[in-house]
Formats: sequence, C-alpha cells, structure tokens
Amino acid sequence: MSPGKDETNTRRVCARLRSAKTRAELADILYREVSGYSLFDLQAMRGRVEQDLRSVPAGYRRRLYPRVMEQIFETHHALVSAVRRGGQDIQDEPLPEEFQEFSRMVERTCIAGNEEEQHLELLYFLLAAFNLFVLDRPAHPVGTPFPGGLEVEVRDGEYLCPVREKADDVDNALCPYCPAKQSDI
Repeated sequence: MSPGKDETNTRRVCARLRSAKTRAELADILYREVSGYSLFDLQAMRGRVEQDLRSVPAGYRRRLYPRVMEQIFETHHALVSAVRRGGQDIQDEPLPEEFQEFSRMVERTCIAGNEEEQHLELLYFLLAAFNLFVLDRPAHPVGTPFPGGLEVEVRDGEYLCPVREKADDVDNALCPYCPAKQSDI
C-alpha cells in the first residue's frame, strides 16, 4: 500500500522543518506551511477540541477551553503577524538540538494517528513549534489549568508548569521540548 496524500505531506513538511537551522528560518517555514491551512481547518480544530472536551467535567472544561482556543487561534495570529511584519521580533538564533527530535516525534505521531485527523494534528504541532522554538514560550499558554487547580504561570520572567516533569511517559507530549520549568507545587 502506498502512502496516502496526508502521510506524504506530513513527511514533506517534517523534512522542511528539519532543514531549519535558526529560529527565523523556522518561522518562515512555519508561516508557509500554516498559510496552506484555511479558516475552515481552524474551525475544524475548534470542533475537534470541543468534541474532545465533552468528557471533561464542566467546571474544568469552562476554564480549559479558552486557553486551548488561545493556544490555537492566538498562536496562529502571532505567527502570521510576526512573519508578515518582516520577522523583526524573531531572534535569528540557532535552534536547540532537541528541535530535530521534536520534528521526528511530530512525523511519527501524525503518521501513526488517524489518517482523517493527520492534517489537523500536523497544524497543532506546527503552531506548538512556533511557541516552543521560535518564541521560546510554553506550548500551553499562561493560565492553562491542570487538574488539581494548578496552572501554567510566569514568575520573574520564567515560565512554570505544574506538570512539566510528569509527562515523560507520553510519547507525543510537548513537555520534553517546553522551556517551562516544573513549578514548585
């Protein structure tokens, strides 16, 4: 069986990601790839999130949903705006070594997943890459709640996350690539 269109696209995109050597190069690649997604795709992601959150307790869902929407829509807007402004706010520094492993993880995760969802899952990871590797921010926005009442926060210019060190056993977690430090719970 030959690879499907989405698998071929995922492999192509991840190869392009791995070719980036600096944050500025990565931002340009991310912009080109994310620009290929439509407003319909972003709305489909919103629908997917809403469906995924249906099984979450209502109180937690009300706190989590706005942060997830921020993670998608505000990151998309920030990426497009930054590159269209000429990238003056983007540091032209070398990418950290773990970026190559991140790109391989994205490729493995997307290809192993549901073929119908691959396109949207790749978009999720592209947006996460912008936060993690271009802006040096956590993938989950400040204020993202976690069970137990804790949330991602920033203190003295340092990002802190209550679950930073707890997701190492999840193959496709963003935590190993996140600049946040474990918060003192």
